[in-house]
Amino acid sequence: MAEVSEEIRNLAARHQELQRQAEALRQEMGMIQTSISSCDQTIVTINELKAASEAGKPAETMVPVGFGSYVYAEVKNPDRIIVNLGAEFSAEETAEEAIETLNRRKEQLTKILEQMNASLTRLTQGMQTLEAEAAKLQPGQA
Repeated sequence: MAEVSEEIRNLAARHQELQRQAEALRQEMGMIQTSISSCDQTIVTINELKAASEAGKPAETMVPVGFGSYVYAEVKNPDRIIVNLGAEFSAEETAEEAIETLNRRKEQLTKILEQMNASLTRLTQGMQTLEAEAAKLQPGQA
């Protein structure tokens, strides 16, 4: 009986570790999803600025000036976008190039999210397997 109790404790510890891993993965997936949404919103904004400019309207936006404060500003050249390339590097691109860059980044993030989702599925299956093993070891559950 003591051996069964020890084995149940071991299964519980492994289950708890898988739960921690799954929760950490869910948090990372949330951050990836936020980045994907940010790419989408940036693409929409670039297209709106371009459309306003092409229609002869001033392309107006809000520019952060610090501490949650913004000023309205007119974008003089909405076809030139500074795009973050990562590792603190940026590049000036045309609006179309920027959209392509953002779409590529979004595709990469989506692939990463799919891989993470597969990992989460494996972790969940592992937890279910441990739960089934523990249920078999419970007195009166066999």
